[in-house]
Amino acid sequence: MSEGQDWISVLPDEILHHILSFLTTKQSIQTCILSKRWIDLWKFTPVIDIQMATPYPETTPSELTFIHNTLTQHQAFKLQKFSLDFSYEALFAVDNVQLQHYIEFAISRQVQILSVSIELLFEHHCYVLPNVFYSHDNVPSLEQVSLKGFLFNPNPPCDLPFASLKALCLFDCAIDDGTLKGLLSYFPVLESLTIELCYRLLNFKASWCQSMTLKHLVVRCMDNPGFDLEIDSSSLSSFKVYGNSVKISVSSLSSIAEATVFRSRYYLSEHNLDTRTWLRNLAHVKKFGVDSWFSQFLAREYEVNNNGWKIFENLKEFAWFGPLRTECDLIALIDFLVHCPSLEKIEIDFRFSFWEEAGEHRPPFALELPFVENSGDGQPTVGFLDNVKKIIIHHFFGYKSEIEFIKHLMQNAVVLETLSLTYHRLEFGPTMVSRGYTSCPPKELVQEEIFSLSTASSNVHISFHDTYH
Repeated sequence: MSEGQDWISVLPDEILHHILSFLTTKQSIQTCILSKRWIDLWKFTPVIDIQMATPYPETTPSELTFIHNTLTQHQAFKLQKFSLDFSYEALFAVDNVQLQHYIEFAISRQVQILSVSIELLFEHHCYVLPNVFYSHDNVPSLEQVSLKGFLFNPNPPCDLPFASLKALCLFDCAIDDGTLKGLLSYFPVLESLTIELCYRLLNFKASWCQSMTLKHLVVRCMDNPGFDLEIDSSSLSSFKVYGNSVKISVSSLSSIAEATVFRSRYYLSEHNLDTRTWLRNLAHVKKFGVDSWFSQFLAREYEVNNNGWKIFENLKEFAWFGPLRTECDLIALIDFLVHCPSLEKIEIDFRFSFWEEAGEHRPPFALELPFVENSGDGQPTVGFLDNVKKIIIHHFFGYKSEIEFIKHLMQNAVVLETLSLTYHRLEFGPTMVSRGYTSCPPKELVQEEIFSLSTASSNVHISFHDTYH
């Protein structure tokens, strides 16, 4: 082939279709101007990805015409993925019948991954999920389904089981306990289930999934009053819970190897007894993730019983998210860690709240002054992190409380190999300073203090990164 010749265009159609599948549908269609070779290639790509985020009233009939023409001209007999994402504004131009037609099109093409996301116009307003979702002959081809903003029929006409569906995500959907329980009975091979902000749900029981091989469960922000979550499925290997008002019940099942519980705050009067119970039933987990409620719980237990939690003998990875509010939190957390004999990796994130993951930025809790002397009985139990080789610190702001925590970790980790810190510089204006927030110390001072800390390990490598926040 001569120099300057188009190497890409001579590739087989199947490879070019695969390349185009990494683009959005609009981008894929735009490649038709490259040459005659590319005019019809987009019509056979196995992926349709349409993002309708044009601000209203700019969402014109031409936008809907684009969707109509795209689906009409597309000729692939089978789709690997069909993704349709509507913003609030775009939905002013889309009615329920059109939306149902789009879903029917995807299923008629034996789609494997279906994702339809609708930003709700009004609270508790949902679009109706069409019956074709339940009863089409091609339903068995579905492997992953993600739905946002839909109303589920309490008596779905399920004629065929979803024989291949392995992952289901329901976000902001109107579905009650009975409907969800009935729907799950049609998913014999479901392995992953995510439920987020489904306001009609009052409880969820993993036993509803006993007929399948559910392995991973995620329940996010289910702050519905009285919401109960029962983890009692023998096949479940991991679960993640995000929500302050969720009442958790966990049976002692050795199959659960990974657990994450984010509550962001701890309610002593409501959760203490329940927390003790389900924590004991997680004694065998190998990976455990929590936020600031856990250190507050441990501090309370340490204060009442003058004794830490010494039951996590199999724990290998521990992740903690949140600020250290008091010295008691630090003492209890260190005491907990030194009594995890199998612990190999510790991951810490000092952000104020995990909500920042969703783009909501809040100032971190700033304990600029050193911790005062502990007025309670006892100090952290003398012990070592005998097997911890890696410590990762995210959103490290350089406050005294954070450095104190890191100092304790380094003084106890006798075989530590890697300490990785990502420093975030925060500057507050006069208004925030008047409210008690303190700007972060300069990077150079923080870095110098970290590298000057003594460590129990002679082979530790400290990696210091900085990212402005």
